[in-house]
Amino acid sequence: MKLGSSNTRSSLPLGLGALLALALAVAIALLLLLTGHVGGSATGGVERAEAGCGALKVKSSIVTKYSKTFAAQYKKKIRVDVSHARHAVRNWRVELYTFGGFLIGKSDFDEKLDRDDRAAIKLRLAIQPGQYTLVTKGEVRGCGLIERNDVVSFRSCISKLPIKFVGKPGGVASDYGKYVSVKIEPNPIFAPVTDIRSTISSFDGDVFGKARLPAGHRKLIGTAFLDHKLKAGGLLPGGYTVFVTGKARQPKECGDLSKSTKLRFQ
Repeated sequence: MKLGSSNTRSSLPLGLGALLALALAVAIALLLLLTGHVGGSATGGVERAEAGCGALKVKSSIVTKYSKTFAAQYKKKIRVDVSHARHAVRNWRVELYTFGGFLIGKSDFDEKLDRDDRAAIKLRLAIQPGQYTLVTKGEVRGCGLIERNDVVSFRSCISKLPIKFVGKPGGVASDYGKYVSVKIEPNPIFAPVTDIRSTISSFDGDVFGKARLPAGHRKLIGTAFLDHKLKAGGLLPGGYTVFVTGKARQPKECGDLSKSTKLRFQ
């Protein structure tokens, strides 16, 4: 009896010690798992750091020769201005994608991004009008390789000469024996408009007169008059079409533009 009582009393502390050791081991394992040090890796810590970095803090914009980013000017290359205000950015580049994820072109990697820098995207295909995704990538200390995505738009060529007709002539046809003057002015966004030429024709297609801006004033910047010199006999009663052609501030690949208006004389 004494021997059995002694064994019972000595086994209780051993069971309690084992439970305490097991609880301590579980706590240590859980701590290692949360801190990302299991197996010598800190994956969890890195993921949280990168998530806190957010997008690359840069401003990227397409370089254009015109008032708008016309698609027709980008056949082989697109230049992109890139600037940043904070953090050193290294090993950076810009890429252009369709919304479907097709890579249109990319620049070479540059070792260091200056505060105001420029990259050249080498195109795989000529740009078509529409929207694309411009991706700027770079390495930032403590964040690794991160990027910024911007939607950029390329517009089609304008289809009509950007002018408007002001105070169109009318009245009695016999009042116009030698000249018909038509006042025009440009749309300021696409000014100056150049190489302006005009004809006035009957609805049957007979040309009654021609005009162009005078020498030394071939750029239509403000309002101007197109003085159509009429053929002998002047105007006849009826309807006429004034047809104006010229060039606007868009790529030469867009070609010449035109715009017309109708006149009527008694």
